[in-house]
Amino acid sequence: MITAILIDDEYYALEGLKRDLEDLGAVRVLGTYERGADALDQLAILQPDLIFLDIEMPEMSGLELFDRLLEVYPQAAIVFVTAYNQYAIQAFELNAMDYLLKPVQPERLEKTLKRLSAKVPVLLPKQLSIHCFGQFSIQADGEEVVVPWRTRKAEELLAYLACAKGQFVSKEKLAGTLWPELSQEKSKANFYLTFHYLRKQLTEANLALPIESERGKVRLNPEQLDLDIALFEKMIPQLEELSDETATIAEAAAAIYKAPLLDGHYYEWSVPLGWHYELLHHELIKKLADYYHKQGDYHKAAYYQKESAR
Repeated sequence: MITAILIDDEYYALEGLKRDLEDLGAVRVLGTYERGADALDQLAILQPDLIFLDIEMPEMSGLELFDRLLEVYPQAAIVFVTAYNQYAIQAFELNAMDYLLKPVQPERLEKTLKRLSAKVPVLLPKQLSIHCFGQFSIQADGEEVVVPWRTRKAEELLAYLACAKGQFVSKEKLAGTLWPELSQEKSKANFYLTFHYLRKQLTEANLALPIESERGKVRLNPEQLDLDIALFEKMIPQLEELSDETATIAEAAAAIYKAPLLDGHYYEWSVPLGWHYELLHHELIKKLADYYHKQGDYHKAAYYQKESAR
């Protein structure tokens, strides 16, 4: 899935573009910024594939910000978004990925994303993703892939590996966790059979998930896969105290947690893990509500207060 940040001094323009991108289903918005300086502070942490950048902004224009963004993270592609067409020549002289006029039309936005995929494939190494928050799902290029699991245990095994967030797990632990009622010998036999079915079904579905096996241990390689639970876990330690610099990261983290862990699936091992993430999310939402109330941004404060009460 493509990751992006949005920079525009108009709040409602940011929210509108964010909604349009999320509706297309192929982009995860990691942050929205009304000040270019704030985006520069967080760029190296978020490392987005794509930056949508307004041109006419106070303090620092988008044209001035362009070079500074690429100095911090040169791998990103930049798309200018503006209400004025007189900057088009300058934008393309700077080698911008694209130039969009406001109000941005969804079909034009989709064309930009296709252009990115076609011309800059090196920026899109993470084309596969697994979502653990909400309904467990696998996505390829933003589209959900339905796998007709031969057994529920094959899906559970993949869910467990996803929730391990890239850590190697011993095959003995996997066998004992998924089949706690069986003897060690029988649980291991079931594991190897299920592991075989898992690989076979992923191959049949043309899903090259990076499952690695090493010296009796198994993992999903997080460097080759977008795991929502791993990204959430990476963001949380930075958010002990919210500030102007970390509030945007907090909002992105809150948006990742769309619903409870593995919603609709009951696995005994996932229950305490689900409680853990539900508590982290609840605390994060409360922090955001308190932070924006103190900042006098009552629109956002009311939104997060409502989310906290759900």
